[in-house]
Amino acid sequence: MDKFLHFSGIDIVNPDIVIVRDGDAYRLLHGHLRLANVMRATDEIEVEVKGEGPVKIRKTGNGYTAGTDGRRVPLCRD
Repeated sequence: MDKFLHFSGIDIVNPDIVIVRDGDAYRLLHGHLRLANVMRATDEIEVEVKGEGPVKIRKTGNGYTAGTDGRRVPLCRD
């Protein structure tokens, strides 16, 4: 699966973060530490999910949310 991380306006090929669609939610399959390190520097990143398109990941007070077009769901990390 091709994944791209959009950070500070720069597209970085990033196979270290793997997010997939899981029913009505998104699930982080791989890259827990990488995501946490990137999110320390910003509140939002965009990850390209193959077959889905760009998905925004946001840091909130209750963890991370994922979504597109204003529709936000918790990012499952277990």
